[in-house]
Amino acid sequence: MTQSLIRLVDDDESVLKAQSLFLEMAGFKVKSYNSALSFLEKDDFSVTGCIVLDVRMPHMSGIELQNELIRRRCDLPIIFLSAHGDIEMAVEAVHKGAKTFLVKPPRLDKLLEYIKEAVEEHRERQKGRRFAEFLMNQWNSLTEAERQVADMVAKGLTNNMISLVLEITERTVRSHRSSIYEKLEVENAAELSGFLNDLNRYRKAYLPNNPNQ
Repeated sequence: MTQSLIRLVDDDESVLKAQSLFLEMAGFKVKSYNSALSFLEKDDFSVTGCIVLDVRMPHMSGIELQNELIRRRCDLPIIFLSAHGDIEMAVEAVHKGAKTFLVKPPRLDKLLEYIKEAVEEHRERQKGRRFAEFLMNQWNSLTEAERQVADMVAKGLTNNMISLVLEITERTVRSHRSSIYEKLEVENAAELSGFLNDLNRYRKAYLPNNPNQ
C-alpha cells in the first residue's frame, strides 16, 4: 500500500517544521508548503492523504484554497488551523466539506487523531471512486440499444414484452441480452438488477458530476 501523504500548508516556517517533525515521528510521509499557491503548483492531488491548512495566509487564504480545490474537484480532506478562532469561518469551511477546524496551536494528539481519520476517509473515497469508474466503464461498453434492453430486463420484463415495446424481434432481444450479460459479467436478470443498483448508488456517491451519467 502506498504511504499516505500529509500536506502542511502554512506561511509560518516554524509551524511547518514542528508539525512536520511530529508527523514524521508518527510514521507519516509529510510535504510542506509555505503558501497556497505553492501547494497548487507542486502537489499531486491523487496521492492518498489529507491537508493540514492554515486559514490566514498572504496572497491566497486557506478558505480561498478550499474553494479552488472544490472547483478542481480535488477530494483531499482538509483540517483547518487558525489562531483566531473565527466561528463563522469555521462553520463555512466545514459546511463546504472540511474535516474539522482547530484553533492554533492544536493539541497534537487531537491533530493526529483527525489526520488518521481523514486519511482513512480519503482512502475509502478513492476505493469507492475507482469501483464507480469500473462500473461506469462496463455500462458504457453497452450500445444504446443494449442499455434499453438491460433496463427492461432488470425491471422484470420478458423477452416478448421487450420486443413489443422496442418493436424488435425476440431473437434480437435474446442477442442483446446475451451481449449484456457478457459485457457486464452477470449471469441472470437478478444479477443485472444488482449491477444497476450498484451503478446508481456508487455513481451518485462518487461521480456526481460525471458527464456520462
